[in-house]
Amino acid sequence: MIEIGNRIETPEGVFYELEYGGEGNIYKNEDAFLNRPDEVCYIPEYAAEDREDWRVPESSDGCFTHNSLLALCKGNEEVCQDLFYSLEWTYPTTLLEEWDSNGYFDEIEGWYDSND
Repeated sequence: MIEIGNRIETPEGVFYELEYGGEGNIYKNEDAFLNRPDEVCYIPEYAAEDREDWRVPESSDGCFTHNSLLALCKGNEEVCQDLFYSLEWTYPTTLLEEWDSNGYFDEIEGWYDSND
């Protein structure tokens, strides 16, 4: 199981401590992704750019759950799985935009049908 970084409970709330994951500092938890869809499973490096301790509060916009990633993937579970396992340090939307420009979605039925 992929587990990079730490989930820390404090009196001030839950924080996620990012660690180096090969490309940058991230939080990534495969168990949360696979088994707890509403728990934070990924945080990109830039979510902690203003923090010296690499800790990001759970309420941050930079915290992603399986369900929030699935929403970005238009409910397509296969794309969501690919996205989670491909994320190394960037925001998920950045990687999705890169994939789009490289034709990743061209063969996925219905991807371009919605008004997103």
